[in-house]
Amino acid sequence: MYELLLFMVRYIPFWCIPGFFIFVPFGYLFWLKDVRGLAFFFFMCGLVCSLFVFYWAYSGGPDKASQNFIEAVRSF
Repeated sequence: MYELLLFMVRYIPFWCIPGFFIFVPFGYLFWLKDVRGLAFFFFMCGLVCSLFVFYWAYSGGPDKASQNFIEAVRSF
């Protein structure tokens, strides 16, 4: 399980960027259809994906993001 989390943190852009481009149009589609709860869910998923990408870039790439994640887990 630990290796899976490190893999996901290391390769955040490869699953978050496509996720963002999938979630946001679905959110907009459901917003237009007046299904606000589902639209909110998809918009929040897109926001989480974009925040993960910003964290990954702010950390300095895959190695630093993994290292920061390991330090955060160990200190918790």
